Amino acid sequence: MTSPTKPLYLLLATQFLVTFSLMVLIPVLPLYLEQLGDQQAVSGFYSALALSAPAVGALFSAPLVGMLGDRYRYKNIFVVALVLFVLSLLGMAWFESITLFIGARFLLGLSGIGVVLTLFFSRATIAPQGHQLGMQQQAISLACLLGPLVGGYSLQTIGMDTVLAVTAGVTVSCLLALMWLLDKDVLQPQISESRQRPVNKCRFSTQVWSWLIAGALSQAGAFALVVGFALYMTQQWPSSNVASQIGVIHALAWCGTFALAGFWGRRNARGFSAQSFALGALGCGLSVMLIDLVSSLWLIAILRIIQGGFFATQSQSLFLQISTLSPAEQQGQALGCAKSAQVVGQLVGPFAAAFCFAHFGASSVLWLTAGLFIAAAILVSFLLSVQQVNFKVKTQ
Repeated sequence: MTSPTKPLYLLLATQFLVTFSLMVLIPVLPLYLEQLGDQQAVSGFYSALALSAPAVGALFSAPLVGMLGDRYRYKNIFVVALVLFVLSLLGMAWFESITLFIGARFLLGLSGIGVVLTLFFSRATIAPQGHQLGMQQQAISLACLLGPLVGGYSLQTIGMDTVLAVTAGVTVSCLLALMWLLDKDVLQPQISESRQRPVNKCRFSTQVWSWLIAGALSQAGAFALVVGFALYMTQQWPSSNVASQIGVIHALAWCGTFALAGFWGRRNARGFSAQSFALGALGCGLSVMLIDLVSSLWLIAILRIIQGGFFATQSQSLFLQISTLSPAEQQGQALGCAKSAQVVGQLVGPFAAAFCFAHFGASSVLWLTAGLFIAAAILVSFLLSVQQVNFKVKTQ
């Protein structure tokens, strides 16, 4: 008999590989594009386009993939998504044209593999949902930590094409194993009659829409911080090794996320996901705000670690709340919309940070980031207060 933990660990490995393939190119993407362009300088437009291509692809595909998850078995969608993901990796590894490389990056997001994995971790019954989503966040955090380190080292040694091809090969191994294990329906939730009916209209509650906005605000804050922190350090803490300092502090933040993802997952499993999200968003906002007020580099590093620990609760709490609040026959569609809301935040955050930096200086970017996180916390706190008021009214 197949152990139910085997497919779960394979799904975690797949989640790691998916995130790793995105993060491995982040620090060296402009340099890799120059290699594709025969060492000629590549415009910032192409770098920005290549960087945002997976997010744009995911923005279009996430709601559709989630809707298909409400109608068909997850395994079938998973196989298609993972095949497209592998093809995108091979395309990035083999294409020698910048345009085709960007197209392969777009296909990576369009594959919808991130949504399918979230469906599994949100709907599987091996462990409490909070635990499963916490483990997913740990896999993502580890990939975000290791990906840039491997990418920076590999570009000048074994080559990025080799890293991408090896990642594709390992992913194929995971796919073949999961095709057999998922046949056992170990992770396949029972599809009720309501879920088998076609879903045409979106009937999300006001609460669900409010959570989608909160998720977009939180993700906008996170990606504004990615851009804003580098700008802030370059201007406020100039030195000959500022790039290394930024990289080390960024890695430390992901260490904090990895360390506390399991804690937040266990807390969410006890029914405190909404409170965890609000507390995490508030903690992120206050930590980022304090960065502009301290006067030593090691304090900045500590604050980023704390911020990373608070950030560990954001995505997993959002997905758990969306899964809980949405109708049973529309949970896949709702989770897909949650992914799209996060992608909107990923696209808006960096542009907002760049605008603030250009017009108001480096410090303003940190305050913008803090404001986005705190706005998400306030919105969720308001939802919680409304719930408490409604509960008191019903019990009277």
